[in-house]
Amino acid sequence: MATDGTQRATLLIVDDDPSTLLMAAKPLQDAGYSVLKAPGSAEALRLYAEHPTPIQLVVTDIFLPPPGFQLSVERNPYPRVNGLDMVDRLLEGKREIRIILMSSTPAPELASRGLIRDGLLFLKKPFTSDALLTLVRQALSEPPATPDPKKSSRSGSGDVEWVD
Repeated sequence: MATDGTQRATLLIVDDDPSTLLMAAKPLQDAGYSVLKAPGSAEALRLYAEHPTPIQLVVTDIFLPPPGFQLSVERNPYPRVNGLDMVDRLLEGKREIRIILMSSTPAPELASRGLIRDGLLFLKKPFTSDALLTLVRQALSEPPATPDPKKSSRSGSGDVEWVD
């Protein structure tokens, strides 16, 4: 394990696919990172808010499970939303966090659908351990992500795209 401090960073992996969670967590843990896992946005938002120490990086799938029954997205502090909306919610809290978005859908298609944003790193699934580790190191060496300037606040409209 390296002693440069970045190896002890706490990372949160968010994906509804258990095999992706495992494939992402194992090499990161082996590299010395502290890894938390969440199967959806509601769990990730709650874990991020309640974790006793800072989480430096969130690696999230863009397409997360749609909501079952839930209170209004506006009033629910931990709603089920897509990965990009979850990221926006984290960044609205003025938190210093780094972000990696991931999806099996190619980045250009996601960009054309407004589901990926400039300034956020992207990992195409399936990925190799080396590709993941390289991108994580890159993300941790860069400044924290900033809120999307086009979104002054959450719309709460519920117009969330759920289909991959």
